[in-house]
Amino acid sequence: MQRQIVRLALGALALGLLAPAPEARADRLSVARDQPLVEVSHSVDLQIVDGVARYRVRRSFANSGTQSEEASLRIELAHGAAVTGLRIRARERWFDGELMDAELARERYRELTGIGAWEPKDPALLQWVWADQVFLQVFPVLPGGVNTVEYTLTAPLEYRNGRYVVTYPHADPQRNVDKLTLVDPVLRVHPNTRGAEIRVAGKRVAVDEPVILVAPPPQPWIGEGGPDERASYVFSKLEVERDEPVQKASLRLEIDHTFSGDLTVALVTPKGEHIAVTAGTGGENDIRGSFPVELPAGTRTRGAWHLVVADQAGLDVGSLDAWAIDFSPDRKGAATITASAADLPRFIPDAPDAGGSTGHVVIEVGPPKIRSLAARLGRVVASADKGFSRLEIDAAPRMGELPRRAAVVFVLDTSRSQDEDDLAAQLRIVDAYLRHLPDARVELIASDRHARRVFGEFVPVAQLPAALARARTAGALALHNGSALEEGLGLAAELLAGQAGPGRVVALTDARLRTRFRNAMAERALASAPPTAITHLVIPEEDSVASLRRDDAHVLAPIAGHQRGVLFIASAPAEDKRSPDEMLGLVRPIAVDNFAVAGIDLGDAGELPAVLREGSSYRAMFATPDPTRRVVLTGKVWAAPVRRVITTNEAFDIATAGFVFSEDEHGELSPDEMRTVAYRGRAVSPVTSYLAVEPGVRPSFDGLEGDEIGESIGLGGFGMSGGGAGGGGYSAPLPRIKDLLADAVTRCQQAHPAAKAWHVDLLLETTSREIVDVQVPRSSHAGLRDCLVEAAWALELPASHWPERDTHDLSLP
Repeated sequence: MQRQIVRLALGALALGLLAPAPEARADRLSVARDQPLVEVSHSVDLQIVDGVARYRVRRSFANSGTQSEEASLRIELAHGAAVTGLRIRARERWFDGELMDAELARERYRELTGIGAWEPKDPALLQWVWADQVFLQVFPVLPGGVNTVEYTLTAPLEYRNGRYVVTYPHADPQRNVDKLTLVDPVLRVHPNTRGAEIRVAGKRVAVDEPVILVAPPPQPWIGEGGPDERASYVFSKLEVERDEPVQKASLRLEIDHTFSGDLTVALVTPKGEHIAVTAGTGGENDIRGSFPVELPAGTRTRGAWHLVVADQAGLDVGSLDAWAIDFSPDRKGAATITASAADLPRFIPDAPDAGGSTGHVVIEVGPPKIRSLAARLGRVVASADKGFSRLEIDAAPRMGELPRRAAVVFVLDTSRSQDEDDLAAQLRIVDAYLRHLPDARVELIASDRHARRVFGEFVPVAQLPAALARARTAGALALHNGSALEEGLGLAAELLAGQAGPGRVVALTDARLRTRFRNAMAERALASAPPTAITHLVIPEEDSVASLRRDDAHVLAPIAGHQRGVLFIASAPAEDKRSPDEMLGLVRPIAVDNFAVAGIDLGDAGELPAVLREGSSYRAMFATPDPTRRVVLTGKVWAAPVRRVITTNEAFDIATAGFVFSEDEHGELSPDEMRTVAYRGRAVSPVTSYLAVEPGVRPSFDGLEGDEIGESIGLGGFGMSGGGAGGGGYSAPLPRIKDLLADAVTRCQQAHPAAKAWHVDLLLETTSREIVDVQVPRSSHAGLRDCLVEAAWALELPASHWPERDTHDLSLP
C-alpha cells in the first residue's frame, strides 16, 4: 500500500492535480475540446555519442476541427532514458524550452493557455510522471493546422555481444481510440562510427535508413497454465544437449528493473512445467544473484528450458540482461552442467495498468574501435553528504584475431605417467585448437626423456588425421620414461625459427617433472624461438565437460608468461561437442583476465567479474556520499598487462545526473537534492519540467477554460582411444626397482667386463609409473655406468599402486 500512495502523490505532483490519467497502453493522446486531433508524424533520430544514446524525437499533430485544441500526450520513454530537452516550432522557427521548477512551469503554462487578449502562441509543457514516462501538453493546435514539437532523450548504453543495445517503444497496436490516432515511429540511426553495423529488431539496416517500428507478433505462451491479463511477460530460451537425471539446479539472474517488487520469475522445464524461482523485493530496483531451484521428480536436463519474467504492476520497466542455469546431475560422478541464454537482452514490457508499455524494439549498434577496454565514469553531487557514481566498462568485441597461415608446434607429453587415454585427451585438445585454424601448418613433438619430431615436416591441417594415423602405426607416439619439458620446448623453438607466418607453441604436460627441473631451463630452451612466437603451456585434466581456465599461480606459469602466453588447465572430453568453442581462448585472446578496479567502492553494485570476456560489459550506478573522480582498471590479455586510468568528464557527469531519475535512483533524495541533480542533468524529474514558449507569448483570446485544461564458428577429428595400461590394481607389495634391474645389470656386466669390485650408485625419481630422473652420485666404471643409466631409463615399471612421487637410492651391484 505504501508504494501505491507514493505513486499517487508523485502522479498528482507531476500532473498538477488535474484529471486522472486514462487507462492506456504505451503512448496515449488525449484532447481538451474533443476536436479531431491526430498525430501525423513521429520521427526518431538516434545518435551514439560519447558512450550514451541521444534520441531526437519529433512529433507533429494535426487538427481538422473547428476550434483550437490542446494535444495531451502521455509518453513511454526509451529504456533508461531521461528527458533532457524540449523545443517547439512556430512560424518555421524553433524555440528551445527552459528547464524550470515543476510548479513554476505548470503555473506559467496555465497562464499561457488561459483566456487572454492576444493572438495564440505555442507553449509546450513536458512533465514527469514516472521513471519511464512523461507527459506532454501542447497548445494551441489551430483549426486546420499542424503543430510540431521535439524532445531529446538521453539514455545509457547497454553492451551485449560486442554491440551497444538500446530500445525504443513501438506504438500500441490498439492505439486508435476515439479517433485520436497515433502513428508508428520512424527511426533513423546515426552511429557516428564509419562502417558500424546496425540492427533493428534483429534485422540489419543501413545508416540513416528509415525503419518503421511496429509491434512484433504476440508472444506465445510456453508451458503449462496461461497468461494473466493483468500482467506482462517475456520469455527467454536456452538449450541443453546433455541428458542427465536431475533434481536440483541453481539459476543465475541479472535483471535490471526500476522496481523489482513488480516482478516474478519462473523456470519452465522442457516438459513445460512452471517452477517459481523468485519474486522481487519492494523498494529494490534489480534482481541479481543465484537462486536454488528444486525440480520435479523425473526431470532430465536435455531440451529447451525457458525463463519467464512477469511484470504484475505498471509504471516501472526493465530488461532481462543475462540468465544461466547450473544443473547438479543425480548420477554419481557426473559433472555439473552449465548453460547460458544467448537471446538477450530482452525488454520486460510493463504491466497493462497505469499506462504500461506493450513492448520496445531492440536497437543494436556496433561500437567504435575498442582497444581491450572502453570505460566511462560519471560523478554527481546532490548535497554535502549525498551523491552518485556511475561506472560503465565495455570489453572489446574481439580481444585478438586468429593467426592466419600459422605454423603451430604441439609438444605432447609421451611420458609413462600418461596412458593411452591421457594421450587421446591431449590429441582432442589439439583437434579442438586446430578447428579454428584450417589454414595452419602443424608439427607434433613427442616429449619424454628426449624430444622427437612425430611427422618430420609441417603438415597442412587437412592432411593431419592421415599423417597422425601413419605416425601412430610407426610407433612415433610410444610412451617412454622421462619428462624433459625443456627438450620439447627447445625443439619447438628450433622448428619455428625456419617457418614463415605466425608461430605458435602449445606444450601439453601433466606438470609432473623431475625435482631438478627449473623454469630457467625451459626459458633458455625457448630463447631461439622467433620474437613473435607465442607459447602456451596446457595441463590436461579429466572432466566430462569441456573447459579452459588459466592458472597464473602455477609454478610453471612464468615459462609461458615469458613467451607472451599463458598456462591453461584444459579438458576436451570426447562426449562434449563444445570443446572447439571452449579452446578458442587458447588460439586467440578472448577476455581480460584477472580483472580489477581500484579507486572506487562498488558497495551494493553488481559483483565485479574476475574475467571480462570480449563483447561483455559491467555497469554499476549507486549512491555514495563522496563520488570518485578517478578509477584504475587492470587485468591481463593473455600475458599482456592492461591498465586504464578512467576519470570523470563533464559530458558523462551530466548524463549520469539524468540517469539518477531515469533509472529510479532518486528515492532517498530530498526535493532540494533532486532539484540540484536535475538541473545538473538538464532533466525532467519529479521537481523539474520543461516549458517551451515562443518569445513574447501571452495569454490567448482562444485559451482553454476551466476543466478544458488536461493532464498528463573443421577437422574430422583424430582423437585416440584405447584401454591403456591404467593406473594399476595390484594390492601386493611394490617390487623393488633394484630387482627389476637385475637382468639389465647382468647384460651390462657382459657388455662391459670389469673387476669384481666395481660399483655404480643410481638415484632414481619416479612419478607414478614413470621414471622421471636418473642421477649417478658415484661410479667406478664409465662403461657400466652409462649402460646402467640407459637400462634405468628404459625400465618399464609394472602396473601397481606406485606413489605419486618417490625417490629410489640404488647401490649396484
